[in-house]
Amino acid sequence: MNHHLNIFRFFNESTEKEFIENNLSRAFSLCLTNNSFFLNEYIQDIVTPEDYQYLFSSISSDTKYFIDLQIDTATIEKESYKTVYAVAMTSDRSLNMDDFFTQPEYSDKKNITDILITIKDIAILIEVKRTGEDCKAQLFNQVLPFIKEKDKFEVKAKRYSWQEVVLILEKVKHVQQLVSQSSVFINDFLELSEIKYPEWFEPKSFNVIPFTAQSRTPNNTQLMKRMRQALAGVSQIAGDDYQLLPYNDRLGISVPFGWASEVIPEFDSYDDAIKDYVVFYIWPGNTKQQGYYIFNKPLDWTSKRTLSVDGTEYELEIVYNVKLCHFNRYVAGINFYNSDVSKPLHTADNFYNQSGKWNSDSWKDFEQLLDEHFKPEFNWRDKCKWDDNFTNTDRSYFTMSLGFEVCVYIPFANFKSIDKTETDITKVSDLINRIVIAFKDLIA
Repeated sequence: MNHHLNIFRFFNESTEKEFIENNLSRAFSLCLTNNSFFLNEYIQDIVTPEDYQYLFSSISSDTKYFIDLQIDTATIEKESYKTVYAVAMTSDRSLNMDDFFTQPEYSDKKNITDILITIKDIAILIEVKRTGEDCKAQLFNQVLPFIKEKDKFEVKAKRYSWQEVVLILEKVKHVQQLVSQSSVFINDFLELSEIKYPEWFEPKSFNVIPFTAQSRTPNNTQLMKRMRQALAGVSQIAGDDYQLLPYNDRLGISVPFGWASEVIPEFDSYDDAIKDYVVFYIWPGNTKQQGYYIFNKPLDWTSKRTLSVDGTEYELEIVYNVKLCHFNRYVAGINFYNSDVSKPLHTADNFYNQSGKWNSDSWKDFEQLLDEHFKPEFNWRDKCKWDDNFTNTDRSYFTMSLGFEVCVYIPFANFKSIDKTETDITKVSDLINRIVIAFKDLIA
């Protein structure tokens, strides 16, 4: 995806606080306007159960619903409403609203509310701050015309955090994925928020998360969430070509190397080394097109056993890989070492003459090719489940690529030592960027 197409990403964005918060209000309002599921979840969190029941228990053709931005509250037709919610939306989850109605009055300025939502005779005025800034006085003066006529209106003060907004957005996204739906507004808002406001995602720094390589556990979930934030920050350093992968089945970033397209981290532990690692993977020559960048130059880099990242050498492992695909989708693969073959398979001659498309009527020739290269005891057919995936199917062809799986082992302790502040992920993003640069230099 071209991330300039994110509907909330603008060219020549101003860094002025007012501009940023106005755009944030606009993006949030567009999500509410264009996703009824999100609107329902948000309203349900804001209003009382009684008001929620009143709003949505019955709807007629006369029911009015309205969302707008930057409204001078003096222009609101107060007589149209009975209940007003004043919502302070910041990143401060503990903002105390008990003193809301004792805030000082401002008489010499306009009171512009960032977002106004009205449904029936209930109005919701929202003051937006992207940080934990206390905006109670500002919000108080926006609803002051209603407060002064308390015999006519009921004003309710509410604190709501961006962390809570993110939880709703993620829930909406997951439910829509479950039913094979998708919202560009929800997806783009979450994507941009992860890059610009990682603190909204309730991060824990690596130095306080217990290490585990076991997936689908609470600690592993925290590790992956923190890693996702760090990966999202790489594009802020290296540019828009280094974005989070848009897939649900793996976490990583895209890379524009020609010979490889993505880098993926995994958390792993090795008992014999008594060390915990973050292992970064890259797959040179993963497609036929990528292979041209690999096999038109010497393969001496494949003998390297360490990778230098800013002068520090880390353990490097390079494995040969045969990938078999059908309709551009991965079907099976074979990873192997030099000790598994009787003669080299990954050669320029084999790349130019053997990799690519194999029709089913030539699969016997393919079997002969691999039999000539792999040692009998390696049993390459079992490794790729040859009969199940090909011989005993109705597939009419597959494509073969001759590539590599390259991984570097970075001690988890390195990440713990530089990641000690929940709201600052930049040092980790910078380390990942330097690892990616080292991968790039490996096959220069």
